[in-house]
Amino acid sequence: KSADWKIKMVADISCDIDCAVASTLRPSTIANPFYGYDPAGETEVDFYNEDAIGVMAVDNLPCELPKDASVDFGEMFIQYVLEPLKGNDPEDIIWRASETKGGKLTPHFEYLQAYVDGH
Repeated sequence: KSADWKIKMVADISCDIDCAVASTLRPSTIANPFYGYDPAGETEVDFYNEDAIGVMAVDNLPCELPKDASVDFGEMFIQYVLEPLKGNDPEDIIWRASETKGGKLTPHFEYLQAYVDGH
């Protein structure tokens, strides 16, 4: 709902309804993978609505990935993520992607506190 929110598309591969990704209202399908989300009204809207955030929440999406996509993902993981995971992380990639540390939300994910509190 923040005015400075610039994200126009969300891909939620966990597809957990009413959880950390507020825009995931329902699972989408392989045949119709996208729907629109209105953050102001917290409702589903037409994907092509100019104010909509696009949502892809296909809960069985990993089953649809061809082998070459998996290989490419693995290569990109090794190239860009493996070293930061080992501690060589001058750009704080892992810290910025970490939702929690020591049982508390990290600063980038404090907006999830209401979900943690059960509200």
